[in-house]
Amino acid sequence: MRVLTPAVLAGLFLFAPAPGFAAGPKMATAPMPATEIHGISLPDPVAAAKRDAAMRQAGRRLDGGARPLACRYPALIEDKKLLRLVNIHSRKNGLDPRLVYALIEQESRFNACAVSPKGAQGLMQIMPDTQKLLGLSEPFDPERNIAAGTRYLKSMLDRFQTEVMALAAYNAGPGAVAKAGGVPPFDETRDYVLKVVDRYFYLRQRYPVEDIDSIHKKLAATELPPARMEQQ
Repeated sequence: MRVLTPAVLAGLFLFAPAPGFAAGPKMATAPMPATEIHGISLPDPVAAAKRDAAMRQAGRRLDGGARPLACRYPALIEDKKLLRLVNIHSRKNGLDPRLVYALIEQESRFNACAVSPKGAQGLMQIMPDTQKLLGLSEPFDPERNIAAGTRYLKSMLDRFQTEVMALAAYNAGPGAVAKAGGVPPFDETRDYVLKVVDRYFYLRQRYPVEDIDSIHKKLAATELPPARMEQQ
């Protein structure tokens, strides 16, 4: 991730929730493909990928320690069942499936058996205490984990009204967000929010249709493997 100055970070994190909440999730920016959130400009992933390809064709090496934007993400998963579960339960809870995809990718890299050092479990890395609140008895079952995790994310979105705040609450807990009046001053949480939002914007740019199944359909429509498609 890029290095951000304190002033830029302040522009992202120090804000009050909006007074009203319309149907569906909100970004602070307009609900359309965008590369800016609270004053942080994110590189346009489509333009960056084309630039990287043109530089390679011209024989220029992309070295100096910098990774091309299109190469910094994991390859998109091809598991139709998981993509369908993300889509179904995101829609059921009024969430953008691309946001849920970005969150799961950051939390577990789609490893249904993942367990964090702190004890969070499954695809959406749900802590045992939160599992009890959600009635989740089988955290390593992909569908039950996604169903519970999306319900929890939706409750954070309803409470804090923007995705940035909801993601912070998902990572640090709603009490920490309420106490801080914004994203808590934890490096882990700020880094987590920036990474999920960055990936979410990438997916919104590359896959304008919100149905996450469109990812699989687009992969199936090309002969290029997913890892190479990410670099197109």
